[in-house]
Amino acid sequence: MDEEYKILVADDEAGIRDLLRDLLSGSFNVDTVERGDEVLDRIARDRHDILILDLQLPGMNGIDVLRVISEKKVRVVVVVITASNNVETAITAMKLGAYDYIVKPFDAEKFLVIVKNIVERLELEREVDTLREQVGEKFRFVNVIGKSQAMLKIFSTLERVIDTDSTILISGDSGTGKEIIAKAVHYNSNRKQYPFRSLDCSTIPRDLIGSELFGHEKGAFTGAVSRKIGKFEVSSKGTLFLDEIGNLSIDMQAKLLRVLQEKEFERVGGNQIIKVNTRIVAATNRDLRELVKQNRFREDLYYRLNVVPVYLPLLKERKEDIPLFIDHFLKKYNTEFGRSLNIDIKARMFLTNYQWPGNVRQLENVIKRLVLLSTEKVVGPDQVKALLEFEDPAAPGPGDGDLEAQGTLPAGGDIVSMDEMEKAYLERALEHFDFNISSTAKALKISRKTIHNKLKRYGIVIHKTTVV
Repeated sequence: MDEEYKILVADDEAGIRDLLRDLLSGSFNVDTVERGDEVLDRIARDRHDILILDLQLPGMNGIDVLRVISEKKVRVVVVVITASNNVETAITAMKLGAYDYIVKPFDAEKFLVIVKNIVERLELEREVDTLREQVGEKFRFVNVIGKSQAMLKIFSTLERVIDTDSTILISGDSGTGKEIIAKAVHYNSNRKQYPFRSLDCSTIPRDLIGSELFGHEKGAFTGAVSRKIGKFEVSSKGTLFLDEIGNLSIDMQAKLLRVLQEKEFERVGGNQIIKVNTRIVAATNRDLRELVKQNRFREDLYYRLNVVPVYLPLLKERKEDIPLFIDHFLKKYNTEFGRSLNIDIKARMFLTNYQWPGNVRQLENVIKRLVLLSTEKVVGPDQVKALLEFEDPAAPGPGDGDLEAQGTLPAGGDIVSMDEMEKAYLERALEHFDFNISSTAKALKISRKTIHNKLKRYGIVIHKTTVV
């Protein structure tokens, strides 16, 4: 057993306190109190993990102590001990959150088994907390990819409402990163220690989506062989992300509206009222206002969801973010596949100026395939073009920002000097790397000193932007 765990023994009998101290001291830090009104202060001050609680205590009886622990959501595992074998008392204690209930005189071996099981539970909870924190760290606003003004504005809006219960409606084309924003909302909020769950409303058959959202009772319909807990119930106190919410049927929209208004629902086939406190973040790639006009989406639900509207622009409309995504996905898939692929400056600029009809999702897929399939250590623009043409020959290529269109001759075909070409090329390379001299020099395979000399020669002024 782990000595870092702290146990508080609350019993008015000195003999019991001494016995439990002797049993536990070899493996735990053990404190004792003899009055019920001392328990809560000690737990709050010393942060005990386990409480061994006698029900018959002076000052405040054990049931009242349990009730306060339950109401204040104090994080401590309680084992109740008492001289009474009253079944009703045991039921009351368990309803108030006690982990187990034992009657005096008790068997020391059985008692230690109970404590061992508690330690295993605490260890599992700590692992879950650690994993949740690690996952959450990826979605801090400072780690969500985006330095464009559009993304900075979105982050600023979300930070103002992050700890409220306001619903958020994220709109934007497929592949723009709506679920990433939903996770960022959750893991930056005061709900981050509770579950985040998601449901794509476009992939669930209409006759089953009620069961997915609200759960069902055994026998509610053919195939319901056992009770199912739905997404709302699982994510209570946390966040539920409803993607493609425009696909919900009208009757399901009415049920969702009721949950948002009343914070309660019934499982399919059940009649028990279940209270929930779940934050809703919804997303859509459809125009819900147009669906409201067509009577295909409830107007009252639309306004309930659209308390905090967020629009995610197309990737081609936030080109400043593309170099960040390139580096992010390169690092991700180089690590995953054990590779060390790099992309040269011309290929990076081609990728930056590509139109990306599939948005971030398409860019990620392209980088993944390059890392997985390339036989070279450095990818050039020809390989990138070939892959994109193979993926979709009809897809739009680079627009006005095409490297070759801008890097050689200006519009109209007028001949320009080599100095003008070099200056334009250097300016685009600097912009691509967010005006980072070291990164630009490395990509162009020249020294930092050479970069500085050229900046001075061409009168280029560095304007750094804020990197998020």
